[in-house]
Amino acid sequence: MNSILTIVRLIRYRFFIFAGIFPYLLGQIIATTNRDSHLFKINGCPYLFWLGFLGIILVLIGVELFNEYFDAKSGGDRIFLKEKPESADYFYPLGILVFILAFFIGLYFVINVGWPILIFCLLGFLAAYFYVGPPLRWAYRGLGELVIAFSYGPFMVLGSYYLETRRIDSLPIFVSLILGLLIFSLAIVNEIPDYFQDKLVGKRNIVVRLGKCNAAKLFSLCSICIFILLGMGIGFKIIPLLSGLAFLALPFGFKSIKIANKYYDAPALFLPAIKMAIFTYIIVVSSLGLSYLNSALV
Repeated sequence: MNSILTIVRLIRYRFFIFAGIFPYLLGQIIATTNRDSHLFKINGCPYLFWLGFLGIILVLIGVELFNEYFDAKSGGDRIFLKEKPESADYFYPLGILVFILAFFIGLYFVINVGWPILIFCLLGFLAAYFYVGPPLRWAYRGLGELVIAFSYGPFMVLGSYYLETRRIDSLPIFVSLILGLLIFSLAIVNEIPDYFQDKLVGKRNIVVRLGKCNAAKLFSLCSICIFILLGMGIGFKIIPLLSGLAFLALPFGFKSIKIANKYYDAPALFLPAIKMAIFTYIIVVSSLGLSYLNSALV
């Protein structure tokens, strides 16, 4: 029972699990605007949505279990804890179990939807396991943030879109880039308070390599580019006009930039920057989802 409660707490407080659900849902919503979508067809396969959703949940839980296990082995995220953390040894076999379940769902999709699904499954596994797992350990080589950006952006959005339409179009590619940049900036700002403990355990991510000050500047640049992409998308009619609701996130975005550049050396005062970045993510993704849902209904 204690093990189950530990896993529940692990999942409950991990925003990145929810950040992984949003791209899948957005890919499905964008697919409804395509006439080839199977999502709402009577003779189609609406159960694919729920089966894909289950697969994504399993993968995201597996990612967190692997991260906790390998961080416990290396001492990451635990080096400054006053109390001795609970053992995470059982996280590894549980992670393997949920990935095996996700594998069977992916295999079903390959047989019934098409072989390109195999590419998305393979890329997802390589990103999930080797993010902190040996021998690649993307997070320790300064590539972890890019892996997160591609996984929670293009891979998930395009994979979800393909599941319903059996094709890849330029429209979801553009939207997936916005999501990838959102999660990339969120990953950076989330790592700044952990600079010293990551450095001590040898996790040479982008923040450790650039330093906190430069990392805050990179976060600021990425945050600004997100709204530039949104403006370009609306201006060139790549994304619906209703996506302009995403600019409601501007105050949160600018506030997170201001706090990040002012308090990057004070972890306690820096935390609101992470919260503001999360609010920005939620508002932008929700606005995109609502705009495409409105287009599908119209």
